[in-house]
Amino acid sequence: MRRTAIPPPPDSLGGSEHERFQRFAQAILAVPKSEVAPPEEALAKLEAQKQRIDAKIAEVGRQLGKRKISRRKEP
Repeated sequence: MRRTAIPPPPDSLGGSEHERFQRFAQAILAVPKSEVAPPEEALAKLEAQKQRIDAKIAEVGRQLGKRKISRRKEP
């Protein structure tokens, strides 16, 4: 049996597969558009987060490099 990402709701909710799909679609469409970020805005936000993470990784790399150099200098 193929596994799905989201298991279907139990049959105790009643209705056919089509009725369950309609309830699911109505729930998704009930979310106000103001709460859904446009793709461009979401992408820009993710790119900014990536840049911050990359900067932190680079800083840690520089600190590790300094530690290695200072250890070599000590007798």
